[in-house]
Amino acid sequence: MYVSFKYLHDDMGVDEKIGRFFVDRKIPSDNIFWKKRLLYIGRGNGFISIPVYYDLLFRIGVPQELLLAEQHVQLMEKIMHYAISVEHLVIGFKEQLSEISALLRGRIKNEKFYSELLAYLHQPVLKPAGDLGMQIPSLNRADVFLFILCDLPLTDEQMHKAIKYWYALHTSYLLMDDMYDYKSDKDAKEENAVIELGDGELGFEKAFGLLKGNTETLRIINPSLASFFEESMTRLYDLIP
Repeated sequence: MYVSFKYLHDDMGVDEKIGRFFVDRKIPSDNIFWKKRLLYIGRGNGFISIPVYYDLLFRIGVPQELLLAEQHVQLMEKIMHYAISVEHLVIGFKEQLSEISALLRGRIKNEKFYSELLAYLHQPVLKPAGDLGMQIPSLNRADVFLFILCDLPLTDEQMHKAIKYWYALHTSYLLMDDMYDYKSDKDAKEENAVIELGDGELGFEKAFGLLKGNTETLRIINPSLASFFEESMTRLYDLIP
């Protein structure tokens, strides 16, 4: 389904130039993440989250000319390709890290963060380490995307904020997806944050608590996005078993 830059701007507060850039962008070739897709930004959370997160990076002071530079965006796209390749069992997780490390060779802007991220992602089970990671392992399943930050010249303060808003944004998307998929994931014994949070009514109660906390964090930097998540939450209450 088509996602317009107006929807991104009006409903989620995404900067118009960032929204237009990603909505109008052509599908990258030979990329599994966009395979069989007709549009760069579709309705799935994994696609919408790209312009939304780039807008958050812009809001913490990263210039648009760096965020939307062709070389950087192509790097991000290749990271998404390797991330979904693991999910589809095309490659293993360690091979993914090796391929992404090769992509970043000679262009890392923050060696300290790169080393911390690599050490964190090499854990058999992703557990919190410094600013990285949530206590619920399933909420860390998209953290490979954070390699994009290694390609940007962020100050220590910007890096701290970029990670904080990453978890506020992406764990919200993951929690909402897991709420919708709760029954099917439980039946299939698949990873699901609601189950990890206590399952059943208790799991949903804790998930809503995390969503509300994330919303308040996002409200500081993007009130429109916070309101969007608040409205989205109202549609989730019917899922409580």
